[in-house]
Amino acid sequence: MRIPIALAVALLATAAAGAQQTLGVDEAVATALEGNGSLARSKIDMEAASRALSLAWNDLVPSLSLGASASGGSGRGSVGGSASASLSLSAESLHARAAAELAYETAALAYETARRDVELSTRTAFYALLLKREKIRLAEQNAETARKSYEQAEARRKAGVAPELDALSALVKLEKLGPTLDSARIDYESALDSFRQLLGLEPGAAVTPAGALDAPAGAVLAAAAVDPATAGVASPSVRTLGRSRAAAEASLAKARRAVYSPSLSLSASYKPTLSDASLSGSGSLSASVSLGLDDLLPWSDARLAVSSAEDALAKLDSQLAEAGTKAIAGAAALQREIAQAARSLETGRLSESLAERTYALTEEAYRYGTKDLLTLQNAQDSLAEARLAVSEESYALIIAILNLEYALGEPFGSLGRN
Repeated sequence: MRIPIALAVALLATAAAGAQQTLGVDEAVATALEGNGSLARSKIDMEAASRALSLAWNDLVPSLSLGASASGGSGRGSVGGSASASLSLSAESLHARAAAELAYETAALAYETARRDVELSTRTAFYALLLKREKIRLAEQNAETARKSYEQAEARRKAGVAPELDALSALVKLEKLGPTLDSARIDYESALDSFRQLLGLEPGAAVTPAGALDAPAGAVLAAAAVDPATAGVASPSVRTLGRSRAAAEASLAKARRAVYSPSLSLSASYKPTLSDASLSGSGSLSASVSLGLDDLLPWSDARLAVSSAEDALAKLDSQLAEAGTKAIAGAAALQREIAQAARSLETGRLSESLAERTYALTEEAYRYGTKDLLTLQNAQDSLAEARLAVSEESYALIIAILNLEYALGEPFGSLGRN
């Protein structure tokens, strides 16, 4: 399997340093844009539409034909030939290039949207892996803390200043953390498999995300300052519906031309004949214009096609207005989500600091026998929950910012960049 350039550069750099092969978020995005299978198929569709557009003038090329004949008898013979050209122009043929151009623009928008989708999915999966890895680290930390608690309880039991039940309770808590740690590791490996597939890598490729769960500086303030109405125009769903509306409008124009536009036919022919060393020939040139009167009748198929095209356009107008309203409301909701996540993160960090101090004091008091084991374990659990809450709030804030950038049609990472 071909290794994407971005990944190859990263792997060569890490191999030269003798370190674990790692990818930052931007390197992961570059790798996905080059190796993702669904994006590659979307690009093929766009290139096919581009070829069709480049050949859309074919309908304006006349049909050409050549012929030859020979006859003879009674010592006489003749040789003849024929050449003809014909061209028919109708509403359908005049619409061909406009339709091909619209099809290309639609395919190009679909490819652009697919690129945005892949980049959003890659960034989301990348930070999800960082969160899962943080959960593993916290689980390992909790297991280490539980091990220390057990060793302290066992030492106090042997010294005769703590009951055997304390040591047994600490051992049970330590053993229960084993399955929790195993589950976190399995969850991470499963997510890493999906991440490799998203990037177009082979199963088991040695790749590790490298980064931190930190939102861009100033992103919260920048998110609060944006105008949600921008999403009513720039949102991918709105832009896709806008392109569908343009296609429906072109179909309506085509249907109307089919009713009221005449068809033009041009033809020319020439037939040279050589007989008894004498050359003669004949030619013709004709032009005709026709208009189907049946199509003008209210109950004709052509008029029915016009009505159906008008209905389709009206439906898309309604869908477009609804999608615009929904996109604006969604962007405003993301702004509120970002503000709430930022407040929760700030509160979580304060809670984490308090939990760290509480655990340190409780651990010291337990060593001197002024606190029991249950109090120490409760402090340990509170610290673990506080640390996990900070990681989860950081992840929620990052993802909300990414979703807002997606809804606004802004480059990822642009909020708070300056």
